[in-house]
Amino acid sequence: MRTINISQLKAHISEQLRAVRKGQRLVILDRDIPVAQLVPYQQPAPALAPRAPKRAIVLRKLGIAVKTDPLEMLMAERASR
Repeated sequence: MRTINISQLKAHISEQLRAVRKGQRLVILDRDIPVAQLVPYQQPAPALAPRAPKRAIVLRKLGIAVKTDPLEMLMAERASR
């Protein structure tokens, strides 16, 4: 990995891009402080295609009987705050 100042990069951009295209990585410095990294472009991996499920999912009823209204319980809790 090589380092290069912004002014040098601006003066020799074509040469530096050829080096990056060949696989070299460049760290770009602004007053000796690293600010960016120039790396070769890589094709993104192909997106995963959605596939059909192997079998259908069946949700069963739980059979829980609630004798009070959930909304009433919520309102009572909020009123107690």
